[in-house]
Amino acid sequence: MSTYDPFIHALIWTCKSCGFVYIGGQPKMECPVCEAYKTSFIDLPQHIEQRVREAFPGLPYNHKDCRAMRLELMETENVVDNFRVAGRILPAASGNHMDPSADD
Repeated sequence: MSTYDPFIHALIWTCKSCGFVYIGGQPKMECPVCEAYKTSFIDLPQHIEQRVREAFPGLPYNHKDCRAMRLELMETENVVDNFRVAGRILPAASGNHMDPSADD
């Protein structure tokens, strides 16, 4: 894939320790690269992942250069302190409602 498509994956989990990316539901119990515990994973903002993938279009997204740039961007934007493992509910899926039975 040469360009980053933000609508392909809803959740991009990233290890705060090494920059490893896990795409999908909940991350595994340990990071497969640095063996950090599950709480080291954060839900990475997609604009950061977009910058990484555009900078290295020919490399796998878990290549060491991609991971290094991802960690640098996370630190620059203070993402590590502001995001948690709790995940998110996407507005498109939830309709911006906390209670799906409520009608607008």
